[in-house]
Amino acid sequence: MTDDATLDPTDSTPSDREVLETVVALTASRPALAAVREAASSLLADPEPGVTVDAEIVDDPVGPPVGVGVTEPGLAAPGAVEGSTWTANGVPTWDGVRERVEGRSGSAMGAAELDAESAAGRTEAEKFAERERAGKARLEEIRKSMRRP
Repeated sequence: MTDDATLDPTDSTPSDREVLETVVALTASRPALAAVREAASSLLADPEPGVTVDAEIVDDPVGPPVGVGVTEPGLAAPGAVEGSTWTANGVPTWDGVRERVEGRSGSAMGAAELDAESAAGRTEAEKFAERERAGKARLEEIRKSMRRP
């Protein structure tokens, strides 16, 4: 991608500058993405034509990786805000992630149970069982026809 929009007038691909401006705008209200916003802002301020930036290279790490220093389940991550499932840096704690996963899992299982117990759910289960029976009967019929000489 280049900043020269005259290469192909039919190309609707945004320029690098447009992409960087969008990244800056989208990350403005997200503290956890401050490093991304700063990187995009610095590229906007001092672009180097023809230079490719490797997104995997991080010169200024924000902090230790998530989970560093957590040795036992139930312990809060370093920098965790008391009574919260987020750290002061806006990173979710392991307990917070676990709570969300368990909540979603419980909701999904409950919804499945309610669906199965409803009239529509029972009707669907009966239809499925009938299809299974018909499929097995047809398979048995095919097997019998193959055994005949």
